Amino acid sequence: MIMIKKLVTVLVIGFILGLGSADLFAQRPSQAKEPFIDRLAFGGYLGFQFGTILYIDVSPMVIYRATDWLYPGMGFTYMYYKDNRYIPAYTSSYYGPRFFASAYVWQGIFGHVEYEALNVQFYDTGNRGFIHNVLIGGGYRQWIGNRAFMMITVLFNLNESIYSPYRNPIIRIGFGGSF
Repeated sequence: MIMIKKLVTVLVIGFILGLGSADLFAQRPSQAKEPFIDRLAFGGYLGFQFGTILYIDVSPMVIYRATDWLYPGMGFTYMYYKDNRYIPAYTSSYYGPRFFASAYVWQGIFGHVEYEALNVQFYDTGNRGFIHNVLIGGGYRQWIGNRAFMMITVLFNLNESIYSPYRNPIIRIGFGGSF
């Protein structure tokens, strides 16, 4: 099972990196003349939960329009977690980079693959280390005006573990825009 997870991880990372670079040499003439900054979009996700469990998630991202249908990108995730069910309360911070690619298949509907490396504190040892999440799924993007959009994404963590902050399915709602 561990070998399968490692194989899937390598394949997904290769897919993301391959998609992100494959189109650089195959741009249409009209795309080649478009300024780089006009091909970028910025956005992200904010998540929160209040009560016995306090959870705050801030995840900004940068998206590059490689083609009309392919959008690779990268971002950073920071999560704060506090569980008051324990005495003393358990608190932890998760943070790290993520790399992703979305492929639009039809009128705002997209497939999505993502690799994320989160630095976490392992509650059983107290040490910090990285966990690696491979997320796959899809979603829908709706434009709000000429330069802004909102999106909803449903993902599944293929490397779900006891240390992962996510439980399947992962539902994200985010906003973004370009200059």
